[in-house]
Amino acid sequence: MKNFFSNCLKLLGLFLLICLSALIFNSFLINHFYNGYKINKEQNILILGDSHTEHAIDDNIFTTSLNLSHSADSYFYSYLKLRKIKKENPQIDKVLLGLSNHNLFIEYEDRWLFNTSRIKSKLRIYMDLMNFSEFLFLFKSNPSGVIQGFIESPKYSIKLIIKGGALKERDLGRFQSSQRNSLKEAINRIKKSKKQRVLEYSKIETEYLFKIVDFCNKNNIELIFVSTPLHPEYTKRKENEFQLLDEFYSSSLSQFKFFNCSKFDLSDGYFQDLDHLNDKGAKLFTSYLMKKLDDN
Repeated sequence: MKNFFSNCLKLLGLFLLICLSALIFNSFLINHFYNGYKINKEQNILILGDSHTEHAIDDNIFTTSLNLSHSADSYFYSYLKLRKIKKENPQIDKVLLGLSNHNLFIEYEDRWLFNTSRIKSKLRIYMDLMNFSEFLFLFKSNPSGVIQGFIESPKYSIKLIIKGGALKERDLGRFQSSQRNSLKEAINRIKKSKKQRVLEYSKIETEYLFKIVDFCNKNNIELIFVSTPLHPEYTKRKENEFQLLDEFYSSSLSQFKFFNCSKFDLSDGYFQDLDHLNDKGAKLFTSYLMKKLDDN
């Protein structure tokens, strides 16, 4: 029995050593050997947000920008990305940050930030971007998710080694082109649905939104909020949510530009569903956004 426990401890020690090695690889070799967070010097605009900006702003067209939006991204992860990308790329002087009716709701705190599967998939990517207090914050919120994410980190590190460690291989986010057409089904669902979200903002999402604001202010970065085009059937049924967002912006963020394009006039052929653009919509909206930035 004594030998059994001794062997178990040795295996545990070996596993922890592998995980620690993976963390060292992520935080040192990727940064210093592969330059894993460096971007083109011509790119001075960083785009952050969730699936709305992920599908709406094409940085293949908008070549002075880098789109690191990711589906279901909390402002917690957007803040980590901003801090790291700016540190490694001092030319960043403008941030376009997604802000729409849903981003701050408390229900997304559980679905996007503290959900076990989310933490498991995100931790391996963001672990080397966190300081100790941020890691502890996640661990206290969901120890199981953090442990599972830690276990996944060696596999993720091996993938980065094989692919060369470039930023585009790090799963931090990117523009996603889509030809999906689910609009008709989405319209039918929302017409039948009677579900209403609780009109309460998350303290944590709000806190990290203001961390982004403070970081931009301290680093002379122009912060512009962007709400991407949404289908009229969606905005019509979410009027109370948009009213709450307007009030929040007016009271807390009005010193910053807000390109609120939620009611941007587009026909059905530019949407993949109620709140995401398809590739045609992204191309049109990106061109519009570039012109708007030039005009401003």
